[in-house]
Amino acid sequence: MKQVLVLNQFALPRSQGGGTRHIDLFSRLKGWEPKIVAGDRNHYTQEQYATDDGRFQLVGVPTQSGGAKARLQTWLVYCGKAAVEGIKYRDLDVVFASSPHLLTPLTGWAVARLKGAAFVLEVRDLWPESFVAADLLERDSLLHKALQYLEAFLVSRADEVVVVTDGWEDHLTSIGADLDHYNVIRNGTEPSDFTIEGFDREAERAKLGLERTTAVFAGAHGPKDGIDLILDAAKEVPDIDFLLVGDGPIKVAAIERGRVEGITNVTFRDSVPKDQLARLLRACDIGIHAVTPLPVFELGMSPNKLFDYLAAGLPIVSNAGAPVRQLIGESEVGYVGPSDSLPKGLRTAIDADTATKTAWKERGTDILAAQFNRADAAAQLETVLNQAADRSRR
Repeated sequence: MKQVLVLNQFALPRSQGGGTRHIDLFSRLKGWEPKIVAGDRNHYTQEQYATDDGRFQLVGVPTQSGGAKARLQTWLVYCGKAAVEGIKYRDLDVVFASSPHLLTPLTGWAVARLKGAAFVLEVRDLWPESFVAADLLERDSLLHKALQYLEAFLVSRADEVVVVTDGWEDHLTSIGADLDHYNVIRNGTEPSDFTIEGFDREAERAKLGLERTTAVFAGAHGPKDGIDLILDAAKEVPDIDFLLVGDGPIKVAAIERGRVEGITNVTFRDSVPKDQLARLLRACDIGIHAVTPLPVFELGMSPNKLFDYLAAGLPIVSNAGAPVRQLIGESEVGYVGPSDSLPKGLRTAIDADTATKTAWKERGTDILAAQFNRADAAAQLETVLNQAADRSRR
């Protein structure tokens, strides 16, 4: 059995609400034994948690709440402790290190070189380009140039590069990625996770307090997630309810805005584990995928929530435009439009007849099965790890 060390500060077990990409993929590998080193705080809530999943090694990290200084502190603490965990390994074949922040991959590269293992870099967000796009970093500043150098250093030294979406290849090859060792392993979901034996939709709706047509947004509540655009849409489409499920740095402000502006058709709920999320989504009527319009999104995206909605059989309403149209089409599973189109998209979904909704659901099932299921993604990952290990041995 080959050994792979997975470094991702924000990886979560399935018992937590949030991103479970890594356990979903690595738990399906054949011939590989993973150890996922993660911080012991949920990235979205910043609350500490524990797990009995033996594939996880949690390390203590301070909270990120408190601004840029606090975030940097927790990154450094995590990387130091992750390096210690990596050095403990006797026989290590691959170190798989994941962004978004680049200190984790830098730690992964150092551990891999020290242990004589292959280094696989996973890019889940384009740093520092995302910072620039969000006006959090000035282009060509000293810090920007330093992060650009670090990004190029890691990309050019990886035995294999894994990305989550098409569209980033020009950027990454321009800074040193080798297309022969460049792999797109998309986000996705496992449709079987949303098949619930004996599911009683009306009982679940009653449990959740859902009475009218309900549009759900399930995901991070951060600056890039279009939360204000959802609140705007709720004001324009008052005859349906909106359920926002998740946590993040702007959630408190969003709740306060709803209170001050009297937006009474929006309810906020905390994140829920994957098994509970499946029940919640199936009790709703429309899945909202919203983003704040940022230039970096035009290069490509692979949003987990989109695939969860499809697996739950929900019509999609997205304001992400071209990047999402490339994934699911413009009107094949709902409505995809520009940044200001959420009200129009919601009206389109509400007014659709039964035949159209059935066709959307069937098409969504086909898209998931063909392109975005976890089993196929895990098979891709297995190939990548085997290639990296073989290349390193040679």
